[in-house]
Amino acid sequence: MDLKQIEALIEVVKNARVTEVSVRRDGAAVTVRKSLANHLEAPAAAERQPEETPSLAPEEQAESEAGAGLVIRAPMVGIFHMADPVNATGVQVGKGQIVGAIESMKLMNEVVSDVDGTVVELYIESGMPVEYGQALFRLEGA
Repeated sequence: MDLKQIEALIEVVKNARVTEVSVRRDGAAVTVRKSLANHLEAPAAAERQPEETPSLAPEEQAESEAGAGLVIRAPMVGIFHMADPVNATGVQVGKGQIVGAIESMKLMNEVVSDVDGTVVELYIESGMPVEYGQALFRLEGA
């Protein structure tokens, strides 16, 4: 293989969704390999679309949104399990009350309300997967 063929092979690997190509010809072997980190980061960055990410610390999960009430958000990724008394709109929630739990890696992590209020909207059902920062409930002040 000459230098031009090897350069062409490098370009193919660089632009493809493969991490390694090996070619054997006339007793010579060439392997072109790119690191897995580059392979995973580049497509993810190209495909990533702007998304709303909470700029809140976990202790500030419930935030007032312009006229939208107070929103309790998921503090982690996992499967959400709603607490019994908080399974419908109109339910009163107290500051520090457990409103659900998120199962992550076989552990149950409590989701606690940081404010007093009344549940006016449920954004998720029990047993559904949630993402970090995803809205779970909307409360209105007591």
